[in-house]
Amino acid sequence: MMPIKEETLLQRLEELAPLADRSEARRAFDAVVQAMRRGMNEDEADWLAVALGPALSAPLLRESYVGPLDERELYRWTKRNAKLRKSVAVAQAQAVCRALGELLPQPELERLERHLPELTPLLRAQPIRPGRGARRPRAESESRALAGRSGSKPLGETPGPGDTAPGTGAQRALPHALDRAREPHNDTQLSSGADFNRERVGRSLASGQRR
Repeated sequence: MMPIKEETLLQRLEELAPLADRSEARRAFDAVVQAMRRGMNEDEADWLAVALGPALSAPLLRESYVGPLDERELYRWTKRNAKLRKSVAVAQAQAVCRALGELLPQPELERLERHLPELTPLLRAQPIRPGRGARRPRAESESRALAGRSGSKPLGETPGPGDTAPGTGAQRALPHALDRAREPHNDTQLSSGADFNRERVGRSLASGQRR
C-alpha cells in the first residue's frame, strides 16, 4: 500500500478550503486528524498511520482513544486543536475529510468508515457539479410564472399585432400634452382670445348705455 503524498494532499486541501498557503493547509490537516484520533483505538490508529505515511501520521501521536466520535465532536476538537473560530474549523474539518475520502484507496477508506461511521457523510462528500441546482434569474422566473398563470407575455417579449405597444394610450398622450403646455405661443394665443372676448363685451355694454 502506497501512502498518500503530502504534496498531493496539501494541494487538494487548498482547492477545497480557503487556506492561505501550504503551511496553513498542513496545520488544518494536523488539527483534524488529531481530533479523529479520539475515535480510533490503538490498532486503528496504527493502521491509519501506515496509510498516511511517516510525513502525515504525526498528529496521531498527539491524542489517544476516548470513545465514539461524531461529527459535532470532530468540529469541537478541531476548533480546540487549531484555535480557530467554529465556522472556520467546520470548513477545514469538512475539507480534510473529503480529501481523505478522495485520496485513500478504497479498502482503507472503507476501514476508516467502519471505525468512524458518523464521519462517513464527510468522507463520501460529492463535488458539486457546475450548473446543478442553478436558479433562473428572478425577473425571468417571475415573468414566466405570470405568463403561465394569466397567459400574458414574458417581460421584454415583442408585442403581437393586437397587443398594445409600450408607450401608447395615456402614456403617449401625456408627453404631447406637456409639450403643448411648454410651447411659448400657447400662452399668447390664450391671452389674445381672452382680450378679444373682453373687448366685445365692453362694446356691447357701451352700446346699451347709449340706447
